[in-house]
Amino acid sequence: MSTSTVRQLQPAEIPEIVRFLTSYAFRATPPLPEKAVWQKDFSYLDEATIFAAFEDGKPVASASSSLIQQNIRGHFYHGGGVWGVTTHPAGRRKGYARTMLASLLARMNEDGNAISVLYPFRESFYTRLGYTTFSQPKLVRFSPIALQPLLKKDLGGEVEMLEIAQGFELYADYLHRQHSTIHGFGRFSAKVERNLRERNAHWLAIARSTDGEIKGMMLYKIKGNGDDLQVTHFWYDDIQGRYLLLEWFARHIDHVKEVEIRLPSFERPETWWPDMNVQTTSLEAPLGRVINITRLNGMQTGPGRFTAHVSDEYCPWNNGDYLFETIDGRLQISSSQSAECELSIQAVASLIYGTNEPATFSLRDWGNPSAELQATMQHMFPLLQPFLHEVF
Repeated sequence: MSTSTVRQLQPAEIPEIVRFLTSYAFRATPPLPEKAVWQKDFSYLDEATIFAAFEDGKPVASASSSLIQQNIRGHFYHGGGVWGVTTHPAGRRKGYARTMLASLLARMNEDGNAISVLYPFRESFYTRLGYTTFSQPKLVRFSPIALQPLLKKDLGGEVEMLEIAQGFELYADYLHRQHSTIHGFGRFSAKVERNLRERNAHWLAIARSTDGEIKGMMLYKIKGNGDDLQVTHFWYDDIQGRYLLLEWFARHIDHVKEVEIRLPSFERPETWWPDMNVQTTSLEAPLGRVINITRLNGMQTGPGRFTAHVSDEYCPWNNGDYLFETIDGRLQISSSQSAECELSIQAVASLIYGTNEPATFSLRDWGNPSAELQATMQHMFPLLQPFLHEVF
């Protein structure tokens, strides 16, 4: 009879165990990437928390988490971005992934995290673990030809093009501005972001007004002459910033075939300019989870208060009766001696992220708030469209 264990990996174990399991799961193999190349690409792993499952002493699964800071309704929270969840074929269908992730969630709580986010290999697997699904980002494609009239417009500014290594500090500062204003926006540590600069594999386009004020930025690559211009991040402060960047696309009419941009769900690129014939594809949606309810204080919420008994199978420290109330426009959560309804941890996550109407909770087996409580919850936590930003 085989024996199994789950434990956190030590730094010396990571290169061999994680390199093999993640490469087999997410890359074209064989061959495996060279160890030196792999370690360079993942130089930030010394900041990651990595668990592995072992069967008779052999590694059969691994899961990793990196520190992420997320804006939820105008307040920053520390969390864990879960990535690299993988199982060796010999270890699949044995519950290792679930056991390993439960250990990872417990460690996140010990480290003081409030939330966790991830991209799923199967959405339903993670919703059962307590996560709720965000809005799907968009991948849009269009020919820049329709934007040609912008070349004759006086947009009151210009676009500067740099290699990302040259403009990295400007880009990092600009991301901080977006981080502060966009609900759901998450950023990894500075060390992870510096990896972007060191790879130097993107152009940085900076839209400025005539007085030099930065109005927008985007990261992009050109696959080749007559091929696509691929935009990884597209951000702007106002209409001027947006159209300065669109005009930059128009300057590539004779250079690229199509422009491809990853956008938040709330963007409406089909309205930006006539005859763009935007083709939109929905991308994989990230998911979010509450790690510790008591660390959620501070986000902006509407007036109201309610009590609930929260149940959480995989983070049992969250189980209990809580008072949720808004004081001076900010959420405050405290222990309660009673509860007006039952809520699962998925329901709490969907409230803070604004992803589901409370009226759906009973249908999802997430709780039983009355119609009156549903109205209170909806007033306190209006629906929103979180955008995670980081892709991992």
